[in-house]
Amino acid sequence: MTSKRSVFFVGLVAALLLLLAGSRTWVTGSVADAVLQRADVQVGGSSAAPVVTAGALVGAAAVIALLTVGRLPRSVAAVLAALAGVLALYGALHVITDPDGTIRDHAAGSTGRTGDAVAHGALTFWPWVGVLGAVLLILTGVLGFVGGRRWSGLSSRYDAPAARKRTVSAWDRLSQGEDPTADDPRGDARGPA
Repeated sequence: MTSKRSVFFVGLVAALLLLLAGSRTWVTGSVADAVLQRADVQVGGSSAAPVVTAGALVGAAAVIALLTVGRLPRSVAAVLAALAGVLALYGALHVITDPDGTIRDHAAGSTGRTGDAVAHGALTFWPWVGVLGAVLLILTGVLGFVGGRRWSGLSSRYDAPAARKRTVSAWDRLSQGEDPTADDPRGDARGPA
């Protein structure tokens, strides 16, 4: 399970789930106060937990780095992928544990009111999709850290070609205004005989 291909697949699924969940409605409900009266509110994942989308993007970059860098940077990328998953998991669980607070915060941010409002929120299933994506991203980081030590890097075909030593003829040096006899390796400049 710790092959490059399986880690890439799990990381890709995790990032896609997080991005998809972040673009959907997480909490629906209503808020009531003296100014708003009663208003129905829907809060999307990117508004309710912006760290979910951020975690998805950082996680995707870390997964790409896992596959392309050397051994030591691969360990760093694996830790970053796991931390991005933890961050996304924290954001999703924060919304799941307090949907009323999410509705209240969103309504307060939309209207600019800072007072207490009575809010009632209900979760959709998208925060749970975000939790699944976050757990998969953490798993990607762990698998990349454990299995990444045995992986090889990219093959040498991706390396830059070696710089070839270019030999310059005496005629080219003369055309460039240089004296081709100035640094003769034999030490004697040949003159007319």
